[in-house]
Amino acid sequence: MINLEEDKVITAYSFDMTYVYCGSFQYHWAKGTGLAANSTLITPPETSAGFTPVFVDGDWEIQQDHRGKVVYSTTDQSEIKVDYVGEIKEGFTESKPVSIFDTWSGTDWIDTRSEEEKLAYKRSQYPKLKRYQFMRGLLEMGFKSSDIEAQIMLIEDEYTRELTMLGFKDAGYFDRNDPSIGAMRDMLDKTDLDIDEFWEYALRL
Repeated sequence: MINLEEDKVITAYSFDMTYVYCGSFQYHWAKGTGLAANSTLITPPETSAGFTPVFVDGDWEIQQDHRGKVVYSTTDQSEIKVDYVGEIKEGFTESKPVSIFDTWSGTDWIDTRSEEEKLAYKRSQYPKLKRYQFMRGLLEMGFKSSDIEAQIMLIEDEYTRELTMLGFKDAGYFDRNDPSIGAMRDMLDKTDLDIDEFWEYALRL
């Protein structure tokens, strides 16, 4: 401990319980007493954004400071806010996954689904069409309801025919993945991509 011959006011530099620099303060150091707890007379080095001084083994060293940043688990995509000083812990990354289907490759998030799987998921997320949206969309494509019903009556399988007609005439809403939509797609000689375009257009009506 340094012994003072007389009281003096000095500038001290404090650190918290984890030795991370907290700031400077003016300290009235009385003769015969020690320096304030968790402080030092050593001036900390200047740092740039993303770094902070840490008091280690009697001197300051500069360490990474990511406190307040959100990082993502490379195992399950869960997110946490960094509350420690130092490098980001193993198993976490600052890179945000694009979708719930992303898998961490070691350097990037990668969606490993096939194009068919991506399309199937996209279609499962389409909102239902209100009857007005569905019927107006068909009309603007050049299909009157009477034309659709006439085409439905040409379906050979009785159950499929009746189910498709029921869905077309009585449904209040239309689900993109309902089997009756697939039957109407084939009946109108359209592709799934055609139906996707129709759906996205009708949703705006």
